[in-house]
Amino acid sequence: MARDQHEAGDPTWDPDQYHRFTGHRLRPAQELLARVDHAAPRLIHDVGCGTGEMARLMAERWPEARVIGSDLSAEMLEQAAAVPSTVEWRRLDVRDWDPPEPPDVVYANAMLHWVDGHDDLFPRVVGSLADRGVLAIQMPLSWGEPSHRLIREVLATGGEGGRPLGPDGLRTRINRCPVHEAAWYHDLLAPLVRRLDIWETRYLQVLEGPDAALEWVKGTALLPVLEQLDDAELERFFAAYRPALAKAYPPRPSGVTLFPFPRLFLVAAR
Repeated sequence: MARDQHEAGDPTWDPDQYHRFTGHRLRPAQELLARVDHAAPRLIHDVGCGTGEMARLMAERWPEARVIGSDLSAEMLEQAAAVPSTVEWRRLDVRDWDPPEPPDVVYANAMLHWVDGHDDLFPRVVGSLADRGVLAIQMPLSWGEPSHRLIREVLATGGEGGRPLGPDGLRTRINRCPVHEAAWYHDLLAPLVRRLDIWETRYLQVLEGPDAALEWVKGTALLPVLEQLDDAELERFFAAYRPALAKAYPPRPSGVTLFPFPRLFLVAAR
C-alpha cells in the first residue's frame, strides 16, 4: 500500500507548474526510452509516470504489451487518466513495490532521486525483472548545481545575517546528495546483469520568460521548501534566493536564460 505523501515527507506535485517546461523535461525521458532494447515486452511498468506522456508512448510503441503507469501523486495520476489510452494507472510508492508478475521493462524517469536506499532498491528491482528484462533509469545530477546549492545555503542562513529556515528535517533532506556517481551504480549492478550501459548528459536548457530559472526549480527541487515553510519564512527565503539565482543564471542579451542541467542515465538488461 502506498504511503501518504505528507507522512512520508514526499512533495505534493503541481502538474501545471511541472509542465511549464514540458518539452525540456520530456527530452531526456524520450532519449532514455530510445535506448530500451526489447523486441516484444509483455508487461511494462512506468514507475513515477507523472501525467503519463511516456507511458502512453510505450503503449503506442508496444501495442501488444500491458503498460502500467504508477505514481505516488494523485494529482499527476488524475491528469494522466484524463487522456484516453490503454495504459493502466495506479497509485503506489516504489519503496513498497513488489510486482506480482516479473516485468519485461521497468522504466523510471526522473523519480528515483527522490528515494533513498539505492543500494537495496536497485538490485531488488533488477531481481524482479523477467528473463531478458530491461531496467531504464534517468536521474538528475543537480545537487552540486548553483540552483540547488543556493537552496541549501539560504535555508541554512535565512539570508545574510538571518536564522535557519524551516524544520531540521527539511534542511537534512535538502542537504543529502540523492544520486551516487556513475561508477557506484556500475559496481552495484554489473554483477547482476548481462548488459549495463551508463552515461551522463549535460543539457543546456534554453528557458524563456521572467524568472525562468526560478520557475523551473519551483516545479521540482523547491517543492519541499514551498510546502514546509510558512508565509513569513517563504518571504525571507525568496528575498535571498531569487536575486542569488538570477545572478547565477542571468538572462542573455536575447532575453532567454541558459540553464545547464546534468543527468545520469542507466539501462540494465538482465
